[in-house]
Amino acid sequence: MALPSSTITKIPNNEPDAVPSLWNLRYEEIDQNFSYLEQHRSQMRSELDAAKGGKASVGERLDEMSTQLQSLSPDYQDDLSATAMFAMDQAALANRSVQSLKEQMQQEGEVTIRNRGVVTGCAVTRSTTAARNLNLENGIAFMNGRIFSAPARENAASVPTNTSNSAVTVHAFLYFHEGSQSMRLSVTAIGDDVPAHGIHIYNITIPGNSTDETDPSLDYVTLTNVRRIEPEFPANLNSPRTETISIKDLRDSDYRIDIDLVSAVGEPCRSEQVEVVSRATNGFTLQLATGADDIVVRWRVSKLDN
Repeated sequence: MALPSSTITKIPNNEPDAVPSLWNLRYEEIDQNFSYLEQHRSQMRSELDAAKGGKASVGERLDEMSTQLQSLSPDYQDDLSATAMFAMDQAALANRSVQSLKEQMQQEGEVTIRNRGVVTGCAVTRSTTAARNLNLENGIAFMNGRIFSAPARENAASVPTNTSNSAVTVHAFLYFHEGSQSMRLSVTAIGDDVPAHGIHIYNITIPGNSTDETDPSLDYVTLTNVRRIEPEFPANLNSPRTETISIKDLRDSDYRIDIDLVSAVGEPCRSEQVEVVSRATNGFTLQLATGADDIVVRWRVSKLDN
């Protein structure tokens, strides 16, 4: 807004023109300047209110602006970055602690322990009447908490040929034959494990290039006896079944082990019949004091001060 008149015309004392009409003109100039000043003061007050930005005074607003400007300083930014990094490190540490609690300080799992073997007999020998066959000696085996007869049988199972250049190992096992209500002998195929329904009794090592033509009598085949023999089953177990369970490494072996017996097949099984007989920082061993079979055990390892 421009000032209407920067000066007010002076009325000379001795000029003939200094008549009352000239005073009216000067009064108008004075009124215009007062009006301008009033409008200018209103505008300044409005601009001042805007400058305060909602604060009680301009000084308070300046203090706020100073704080905001300070927050953008390099030192403030460095402090902010350090604080953010520290917070992220603490969050990562907390996450690792939770992960460690879930995966290491408290570990748990489930295992099925098969409790099977031979009471007497059940030896395996090479057949003398058929190529690459095995004979089963008469005996008694136990499985599912019960005992079963295993009648002698010639040429009870055959050993597979091995046409590769390297030796391989297969497994001889007993299985329950529904038709005869007794045990029969079988041999796994190359690369297979003993099936869940079997009783492992022998390992058979077959050399390379072993066939009906090169070794019909199994002279170069090695039979390794792995029978678990329990002559007093189920009253007394001379070689109780054990199961070693691996865990993630702990700092010490003084951890707690909780055992939950889920199910068992055959004779009754109580929780106290599943014993912890040894422990190390990377695992522990359970031992059965029962004739039951297919025992499902849930376990938990806890070491909260690891």
